[in-house]
Amino acid sequence: MKAAVLRGPRDLAVLDIPRPEAGPGEALVEVKACGICGSDLRYFEGENPWAKHTLGHEKPNPPNMVLGHEIGGRCEGARVALLAFKGCGRCVQCRRGRESLCAHTAHLGHGAGWEGSAYNPGGMAEVCPVWREFAFELPEGISLAEGTFLDGLGVAVHAAVRAALVPGAQYVVIGAGPIGLCLLQVARAFGAGKARVIDIYGAAVECARELGAEAAHLAGESALEEIGDAILQDTQGLGVDCVFETTGDLAAQQMGLRVLARGGTLMLMAGAAEGLQVSTAALSGERQITTSSNHLYEEYQMGLDLMATGKVRVGPMITHRFPLADAVRAFEVARDKPSHGALKVIIEP
Repeated sequence: MKAAVLRGPRDLAVLDIPRPEAGPGEALVEVKACGICGSDLRYFEGENPWAKHTLGHEKPNPPNMVLGHEIGGRCEGARVALLAFKGCGRCVQCRRGRESLCAHTAHLGHGAGWEGSAYNPGGMAEVCPVWREFAFELPEGISLAEGTFLDGLGVAVHAAVRAALVPGAQYVVIGAGPIGLCLLQVARAFGAGKARVIDIYGAAVECARELGAEAAHLAGESALEEIGDAILQDTQGLGVDCVFETTGDLAAQQMGLRVLARGGTLMLMAGAAEGLQVSTAALSGERQITTSSNHLYEEYQMGLDLMATGKVRVGPMITHRFPLADAVRAFEVARDKPSHGALKVIIEP
């Protein structure tokens, strides 16, 4: 079969590789759509974002990675989206119901869990295996391309749950990529108040407005201080209850700390930036900084329910679609979104 294989850093090619076989408890999925995620771009550059954010250390990537974990397709006659990881079920994290933190995860489209395999399975291929219980049938109102957002939507749900948003909570989303735009909507579905979104990319800001952001700020790094002033003024100097920071940018995280209300949470979705310094005053009044990793199994279903009921819309984010044969070009577009007006790039085998 054809697959997009990452042979090493910045070395992506569409190759003929052996068609996978379904193991015990597995089924084969004919892939129809696979999103390019920010983590795919980091694998492309030679990083291992899963190990960095879940385990807290760098880990080398295996050769011959079939990328893609945002997957929609057909499985045994049904239209499905795939929950792309499975914890070991035996470690202390799994037994505590925190499978998102399992160090022994098998993860489609990632290097984790496939040691010794010639090619790890992933969604940027004509066929992908899946654990049967993790093939979620899609309602008629959700397309296969829209179903690829469920992985990132689960990440957004997990972060919102961890932030313990209460009705009317004030929040800011920094970074209006697909996960940030999902967070904007999930927080509202949880009953949070005014939605404020910040990005340096005009198309992302416009999409945030289309998806319901009451305040969407287009910013360069030099404007962050002014935006922080505006947020503090808008909240009568109290600040916001939660800042979801999705970019990993140092200046953005510093601004997020500045506008945080007493008792508020700075949620670092991409980890703490190098050089982030936190004063005693910044954490006074029970302010806290934390991270969010992956999602729980149940949160994938929660995201599907939010999408099915129309509380989360993802269609406006899809800007580009490419056949599998053009996967290298698809990555070029995804790596330079402003030049192409891109938000979400979908590969359709």
